[in-house]
Amino acid sequence: MTDKNESYPLERVLSSLLLFILLFPQLPVVFQRSELHINIVAISLSILTLLLYRTKLEKKLYIIPFIYFFSLQCFLFLSGWFGTEDFLSFGEVPSYFRPTMLLIVTLGFLSMMKDVDSLYHNLVRLAKILTVAIFIYSVLEVFLFNYFSKVMFILYRLEDKSNIDGVAVSFFTLPYYGAYIMCTLFPLLLSNYEKNKGRSFFYILMLVISVVLTQSKMGVFLLIGIVFLYWFISVSFKKKVVVLLFFCLFALAMVLSLQEFVAYLNATVGGNFARTLHLMLSNTDQAHNLLERLDDIIETYQAISQHNFFVGIGLGKGETIEVWIAMIMYRYGLTGLFFFIMFFLIIGVKAMLMAMKKDSYSYEKQSLLKFVSIWALTIYISQLSGLMLEMSKGGVLSCLMFAVASKCIMDSKPKINEIAK
Repeated sequence: MTDKNESYPLERVLSSLLLFILLFPQLPVVFQRSELHINIVAISLSILTLLLYRTKLEKKLYIIPFIYFFSLQCFLFLSGWFGTEDFLSFGEVPSYFRPTMLLIVTLGFLSMMKDVDSLYHNLVRLAKILTVAIFIYSVLEVFLFNYFSKVMFILYRLEDKSNIDGVAVSFFTLPYYGAYIMCTLFPLLLSNYEKNKGRSFFYILMLVISVVLTQSKMGVFLLIGIVFLYWFISVSFKKKVVVLLFFCLFALAMVLSLQEFVAYLNATVGGNFARTLHLMLSNTDQAHNLLERLDDIIETYQAISQHNFFVGIGLGKGETIEVWIAMIMYRYGLTGLFFFIMFFLIIGVKAMLMAMKKDSYSYEKQSLLKFVSIWALTIYISQLSGLMLEMSKGGVLSCLMFAVASKCIMDSKPKINEIAK
């Protein structure tokens, strides 16, 4: 086993660098909607960590990130070469090499992962600090916005985005960006509460309130799904049937009562969440966001079917494509879409099956495996508002997840029962 005292500082450096990037100002008054400076900071720090901490990592630890990002890079080049957009024009070079840049960030994180137990404790510490910071900032943003608006517009908030008035974006520009990042970290807080109870519950409560303040429909429903999925993975085989039954009853009750409950919320509380969800449930023809996402999928499919089923059309710069299915078809073609779906399904199921072997791994490794499994299996829902896997701070956090997946799934260190022998 790796000496924890020796490895601990590296995991502390990792969590500190990630916190620094996630809290780094977006500066919309300077960069408008571009977040190129976030990407530059992340890439620069990753190259620096690779130079400082390149170590004797087992070659197998590179397999997962290399398979994913190298495949996407090939799909993107094919899309650019055979697609309808101009290929490798000067201003688009960084975008065409996005998978390679994300691979560098992933390897930067992976180079600082020496001990799984230490990694878990430092990521939980990061999740706690970030949760408290987001909660405090979100409360100020929603309830005391008039007092802090100038500073918030300078640091993080888009001034021309009037449809998110009264909604918390915290450190992430748009509400669903923040919801994705918080939902990704949520299983860490659940595992911390499962082991420690007590005050750990308050971190969960703060995160849930923060997601509600984003008024992200995806975020709110995803939190519910994550609780059930975490519960399902954690219990014994016999109790899994009970969890599934309880989930089905909960889903049925939600289907039967959701429209009335949302109508009540819309009438009494109001807000973007209740208004838009009420519109989707009661008058679908007027739910423009939903219709636009469906149109994105249909129009992108029609575009690639007229051109080439197997490769995409190009980068999609200037296109208002948000939903992940349409964006992946546009950039990577149907081949890329199939690869994306299967890759995350395999990673999610593999991590879940490993996490269920309670006698084989430490609590810390089991928790990280749950962390990875839930992230991978819910990716199809979390990306409905946009392909945040590849964008700015969401992309950086996703690189961490690829690194954690590789460390936990591919690490060949002995299991608990093998060490005992």
